[in-house]
Amino acid sequence: MGVPYKLQRRRNPLKPAEPGQWHAVPKTGKAVKEKVMTRMATEDTTVADVELIAAAKLIGKFIHNQTIQGKRVRVPGLGSFRMSFGSTGVDDITKFNTNMIRNVKIVFVMDQDLRSSILNDLSFENAGVDDEGVQYASLENYKEVKGLSPSGGGQTSPGGEGSGDGGEGSEEGGEDLFG
Repeated sequence: MGVPYKLQRRRNPLKPAEPGQWHAVPKTGKAVKEKVMTRMATEDTTVADVELIAAAKLIGKFIHNQTIQGKRVRVPGLGSFRMSFGSTGVDDITKFNTNMIRNVKIVFVMDQDLRSSILNDLSFENAGVDDEGVQYASLENYKEVKGLSPSGGGQTSPGGEGSGDGGEGSEEGGEDLFG
């Protein structure tokens, strides 16, 4: 199963008279519940799901403590966290104070091996079309309603040609992990 996307027409604000172009937009669902995630992550291991929850909370506490000290935190197999910010400039150094610090951000950089693995295994699956406030369950359904000829548009790999049924992306009898 690929990453579900919907097609949406987006108009160029500089050319309001033109119909716009179709763009793929991720169709995101709810996050997997904590209990489901820990059970899935610990499947076929000797680690209990409650141990994973406890470890994750300890890592979160460690990240918090290190980040507020201005340190970069590397979590093996996951990535690194660091602080980023800017400030208002002053001509006279004696006029600077911490109230001038702004745009404080916590930056996460994914582990390169994890990132490569995800991108290598990535595929996409059409999960419908949104057109002028009407939601169509699939690209094929949209084409049928609009009287367009069928052509591709199903499951693809990044940069690949269309090759799938363009269905809704749900497997019959599958467990609802997000509900």
